[in-house]
Amino acid sequence: MADDSLSPTEVLPTVLVVDDTEDMRELVQAGLSRRGFTVLMADGGVAMDAILADTAVDLIVLDSMMPGESGPNICARVSHAGGPPIIMLSASAGDQARIQGLNLGAEDYMAKPFNMDELAVRIRIVLRRAPARSAEVPDTVRFFGWTLDNKTRRLTSPADKVLALSSAEFALLHVFLSQRDRPLRREQLLDRMADLHDFSTERSLDTLISRFRKKLDYVAPEGDQPLIQTVYGVGYMFRPN
Repeated sequence: MADDSLSPTEVLPTVLVVDDTEDMRELVQAGLSRRGFTVLMADGGVAMDAILADTAVDLIVLDSMMPGESGPNICARVSHAGGPPIIMLSASAGDQARIQGLNLGAEDYMAKPFNMDELAVRIRIVLRRAPARSAEVPDTVRFFGWTLDNKTRRLTSPADKVLALSSAEFALLHVFLSQRDRPLRREQLLDRMADLHDFSTERSLDTLISRFRKKLDYVAPEGDQPLIQTVYGVGYMFRPN
């Protein structure tokens, strides 16, 4: 049964499903989406790395048996690099495979076929255990040809023009990048910006976004799609992938 307990304004955890089988990716994506998660998909290590480079992911659901780079190898290097927690899926239900996955850094292990409700519960348990790891921010974030340097707070456009961001602009962009493809209400934006900047009113937020959009448009390539979009009746969202 799907989890209907989430409030409409609650930010959903982002899960990245890495599996070389399209049917399995879509099955897990559909099942977890109905159970209160935002789900991204990758068909292997290369696609996974591209997503992790510019998207905040809370947890990875990783298939253990894939062509190219194997699931265990992916698990080991992501865990070693301090990446998101991992739940491994495998067609093998044997103790040896499960122990290998856990020894390589996986937080949990499930054998196929599995119950989708159980997977959702296990994901929530892992996320409660490891909140700090999912909050890490890389020094450099790349998106749609743009590059944000989190240390210097400089934003470089695809046209190679540089903006020095104010603390409010940096806080706003930081929130949008950590909540990709999600419509956010003004109160949600203000709440999440508070970690980096004290910005108190919805009206001042609207003014900030209006001015920031103009600066982004000025340095963006001609015809580039706006990064910040208005969702009428809700608030704002970052440009969808």
